[in-house]
Amino acid sequence: MINEERVILMTRLQSYEDHEGKHNVAIANYFRSDYLGRQILRSIICATLVTVMLFAGYILYDFENFMKDIYQVDLMAFARHILIVYLVFVGIFAVITYIVYAYRYTKAKKSLRQYFNRLKKLNQMYNKE
Repeated sequence: MINEERVILMTRLQSYEDHEGKHNVAIANYFRSDYLGRQILRSIICATLVTVMLFAGYILYDFENFMKDIYQVDLMAFARHILIVYLVFVGIFAVITYIVYAYRYTKAKKSLRQYFNRLKKLNQMYNKE
């Protein structure tokens, strides 16, 4: 005879495996520090590319004035200002990335823990019969 509770539990487990389970297993294959380090490195690279594109866009937007003022501007102060803006932007981006991906890692681990507890429950149901 079919045990309805067991069928419902198996359906939930399969649904989890098909949808968010794949993503969570991929996350859980990393140690927390490795996962966060990888994501932060990716975000720093992306933030650097965005900064370069924004700076290039800024220069190209007003290229004529930029070329006129290039000889009158203190280049060291200008470079220092650009570097400070870059470091602040990347720092903020890295902190946000750390917070978001630490939350995702914790959530994935918790979800997988629930999944394994349900698997144990299903195994116990089979052992009772």
